[in-house]
Amino acid sequence: MDQESMSQTLLICSVGGTPDPIVKSLLHWRPARVIFIPSNQTRAHVDAVLRAFAEAAGDPLSPGQYTVKPVPDAENLLSGVAALRTLDSEVADWLTRDGADFRVVVDFTAGTKCMTATLALVARRWPCQFSYVGGQQRTKGGVGVVETGTERVVYSAKPWDALGYQAVEDAVTVFNHGGYAAAAHLLDGAVKNAGKPEVKRELATLKAVIDAYAAWDRFAHRKAEHHFADALKNRNDLAAIFPHEASALLTRLQQHRDRVAKLTELNEPTVEWVVDLMDNARRRAAEQRFDDAVARLYRACEALAQVRLRENHDIPDTKAVSLAQLPDVLRTEWANRGRDNGCFAIGLQDAYRLLKERGDELGRKFFELGLADEESPLAARNQSILAHGFEPVNETVYKKLLRCLLQIAPFDQRTDADDWRFPAAGLVPRES
Repeated sequence: MDQESMSQTLLICSVGGTPDPIVKSLLHWRPARVIFIPSNQTRAHVDAVLRAFAEAAGDPLSPGQYTVKPVPDAENLLSGVAALRTLDSEVADWLTRDGADFRVVVDFTAGTKCMTATLALVARRWPCQFSYVGGQQRTKGGVGVVETGTERVVYSAKPWDALGYQAVEDAVTVFNHGGYAAAAHLLDGAVKNAGKPEVKRELATLKAVIDAYAAWDRFAHRKAEHHFADALKNRNDLAAIFPHEASALLTRLQQHRDRVAKLTELNEPTVEWVVDLMDNARRRAAEQRFDDAVARLYRACEALAQVRLRENHDIPDTKAVSLAQLPDVLRTEWANRGRDNGCFAIGLQDAYRLLKERGDELGRKFFELGLADEESPLAARNQSILAHGFEPVNETVYKKLLRCLLQIAPFDQRTDADDWRFPAAGLVPRES
């Protein structure tokens, strides 16, 4: 008994007009269980396969070892896919049994072209191996059918090794539409199902990049830095996936690693934090999540005032402003705010008022743009579901607030490096 016969194999095979290739596959894999997939026309051929195997192996398959799952129409791809997708649960059940040697092998040698395409199409999602029976000799001068007695299993591979590029394309497409967690989930499955170490590594490297951006998007900058570093260690894998854009992509990843590393070091409002909040707001708006987008712009607007007060007016903390730090008009107006230590906190509106009274251009623009008015987009944010009200924020409010913020934040200079999207993948299946 060969090595293949020692495993707990579930063999799923299409059935055509001759038993020979199926018998060869059965002898090679020695499955514990078989699912035969014939058409209505080849259903009777399963019995011929069973008899031929019993004679060749000297040990027939028992009725409990096999199931016949016919497709309703051998020339109809859609109905075939619908029929074979019912095998998903049986495959999953087989693979979750105790023992590392439980595996699934899919042989699509026999049957019509439509049947074999259907089986390969459905099985591509399974953690399985593909198997094909070829031959050393064929009829019709080498272009006909395999001659009886010359059959051999010529190809066996996991579909995820051949179709890893499809997982990459799917993940890239989802990522480029803002589905960072979903893209990472797609690659999780692809990494798990791939068999070849080099394919696993390429998929894992791409997942590290996606994990980096997903962490950055939720302001987990330290995690993002680590994921970027992990991905950049395997830059050759990224070059294999994106061969035509590798240089530009790697440069961008290095820039983004440095950017999140700087954000990791900062624990107070800075220009970098303001820009990061604005970029995050743009991504939320692209998802039509305008309440979230405006909440981030509101914080960016507040942080912008805090940065200016600290850097230009020696007021490091808006939670601890003293009367002595105020111009005369505000010292009189806010005199009753002082606590026992003479300090008090000021919010967004008061921060810009303080800047204005100190003659700062930032404060002047804030009031000129009407951001302190009752109908301003900042006021709309205060009535949103994510603040103090129940009115959802619409796109008009978001665009108005972003436009105003850009006018008072001239340092927000966006470049191509701010684009997170991946280029088109160029990954191709590796040879066995």
